[in-house]
Amino acid sequence: MEVPNSNKGRKAGTRNSSGSGGGSDGAKRNGSRSGQQEGCGHPEELGGDCERRLADAQRELGRLNEELARQKASADNLGRELETFSYSVSHDLRAPLRHLIGFSNALLEDYGEGLEPTAHSYLDCIVRAGRKMEALVDALLALSRIGRQDMTLLNLDLSQMANSYAACIREADPGRKVTFSIPERLPAHGDAVLLRTALEHLLENAWKFTARKESATIELGSRKDGDEVVYFVRDNGAGFDMRFADRLFGPFQRMHREEEFPGMGIGLAIVQRIINRHCGRIWAEAEVNEGATFYFTLGS
Repeated sequence: MEVPNSNKGRKAGTRNSSGSGGGSDGAKRNGSRSGQQEGCGHPEELGGDCERRLADAQRELGRLNEELARQKASADNLGRELETFSYSVSHDLRAPLRHLIGFSNALLEDYGEGLEPTAHSYLDCIVRAGRKMEALVDALLALSRIGRQDMTLLNLDLSQMANSYAACIREADPGRKVTFSIPERLPAHGDAVLLRTALEHLLENAWKFTARKESATIELGSRKDGDEVVYFVRDNGAGFDMRFADRLFGPFQRMHREEEFPGMGIGLAIVQRIINRHCGRIWAEAEVNEGATFYFTLGS
C-alpha cells in the first residue's frame, strides 16, 4: 500500500488556498478597474461632462423662458384686443337698440288704437327683447370696464362696505327677514371702487338666492390659511349643484332658471375679474337648497 505524501497534500492545499485567495484579490482588483471604467471616469472627465450638461440645461431653460415670455405677450395682446372689441361692439350696439325700442314704443303710442291685438303682442315682444338686449350690452360694458379701470391700492375695511350695502338692500325690501353677520372690522388691501363692486355683487347674490327662505342668513367673514387671508360670503339659500361649478364665473352663465331667480348672469364674472386684477383667487362651495359660500383672496 502506498502512503500519501503529507507534504504534497499540504502544498496542494496551500496552493488551492493561495489560488483561491489570489483569485479573490484578482477579482477585487479587476472589479476596481472595471468600476473605474464603467463609472464617471477621471475627475477631469466628470467635471467636463457635468459642465456640458449644465450648459445644455441652461440653454433649454433660456429657450423655455423665451417661449413663455412670447406666449404671455401674445395672451396679453389678445386680452387687450378682446376687451377693445367687446367695448366697441357693446358701445356701437346701444344706438340701434335705442332706435328699435323707441320706434316700437312710438308705434304703440301713435297707432296703437288701430292695431289688432296680435300686432300689439308682437310689438310688446320686440320692446321686451330690445330692453333685455340693452341690459346685456350694458352688462358687457360693465365687464369690459373692469379690465380698463385704473387701480389705487389702499387699506380698506370690508365690514364698513358690507354694512352700507346691507342697509340699502334692507331698505329696498323691508318685508324680508334676513340676518346679516358682519364682523366689526375686516381689513383688506385693494382698490376701493373695485372691491366695493365685488362685495356688493356677492352680497346681492346672497340676498337674491335666499329670497325663498323664511329665515335667511348672510355672513361675511375671513379665515387664515397659512400666511394667506381667505375672505368669504356665505348664505343658506338655494345653493347649486357643484357638478356645474366650472361654469359659475362665465359671463351670462346661469345656475338656475330665470323664472326662479331673475338676473343677467354677469355679476360673478365681474367679481372674478376684479379678484384676478388683485392677483387673487375665487372659488365656491355649495349644496342644492343648503346655501353657498364664495371664497376669495387678494394676493400679497
